[in-house]
Amino acid sequence: MNIRKSLVAGMLACTMLFAATACGKAPESEKAPKGQKTSENGQAAETAKDKKFRVVVMPKVVGIDYYNAVKKGVDLADQELDNVEVTWMGPTEAKVEKQIEMLETVIPTKPDVIAVAANDPDAIEPVLKKAKEKGIKVISWDGDAKTRDFFVNLVDYDAFGSALAESMVAQVGEKADIAIVTTTFTAPNQVLWIEAIKKTLADKYPEVKILDTRPAGEDTQKAFQITQDYLKTMPTLKGIIALGAPNLPGAVDAVKQAGMTDKIAVVGNATPNMMKNYLKEGLIKNVLLWNAPDHGYLTVYSALQLLTEGVEADKPFKAGSLGEFTPAKDDISLQIALPIKEFTKDNVDQFDF
Repeated sequence: MNIRKSLVAGMLACTMLFAATACGKAPESEKAPKGQKTSENGQAAETAKDKKFRVVVMPKVVGIDYYNAVKKGVDLADQELDNVEVTWMGPTEAKVEKQIEMLETVIPTKPDVIAVAANDPDAIEPVLKKAKEKGIKVISWDGDAKTRDFFVNLVDYDAFGSALAESMVAQVGEKADIAIVTTTFTAPNQVLWIEAIKKTLADKYPEVKILDTRPAGEDTQKAFQITQDYLKTMPTLKGIIALGAPNLPGAVDAVKQAGMTDKIAVVGNATPNMMKNYLKEGLIKNVLLWNAPDHGYLTVYSALQLLTEGVEADKPFKAGSLGEFTPAKDDISLQIALPIKEFTKDNVDQFDF
């Protein structure tokens, strides 16, 4: 009788243990800590916030002052974020073919995010599609792309182009001939800034005419040479808009060398450190830009937000010390943008990039 009771008790205990196991219940010692997911074998799985994410940030070109400034912000964000590992890499020439070659080598390593400043949105599209097919998130920054999950814009395109046009008109008046030096005819930001410049002039200052637009790449000497040619061949010229950080000093130097600083206004975008002496010497009135280190910093924080909590239209998220940014819907996905900054001789010493 006692033997029968012992057997029954043993069978009941086995049945209860089997039932608990079949229902997926693990012993207390095998349960995942609070806040973590539990895998089927009872082991704790990483949550999104616990994972170490790999982010590749690719500028249009490495080794120039502007992108060195952007990298300062990238490095700062990388230092602040324990769960992000950032790789900064890019071509030594501002050519989309070089970007594509590098991305082809990056994709097989399966980073979590590729953040690229596209030199050409059409040419780079196939390789970015390949990245997305492999499960890699794609962010565009600086130069936009047609395939991306999110866009960390420099500034609002229309607002920046309009500000450049207004700055020029303020110096040359409402009836003048001007010319433009750009980087390329394919870089999205340059193309859209020029469209906004043209629209502002057509709508508000129809007697300000753009005589010519030529590309200099990201090359100070080439911008210098183009400006020299403008000065020699355009006797009615009153102003030059130089787009691309390395191109603005080239244009200003050409005007200075020709002894025409008081006759030719130069407007454009570049870093404050690059233009500090020009501003203080009175060779240029102002420089328009955004905070370049902030752009790199914001790109890294946006990558983390995309990977962890996601981004939604009209839903603000915090980007470290920069505060909150609110994504807006566009034709491709969502984007945010930095505010415009104006550097003058009076405030240029406040900035160091």
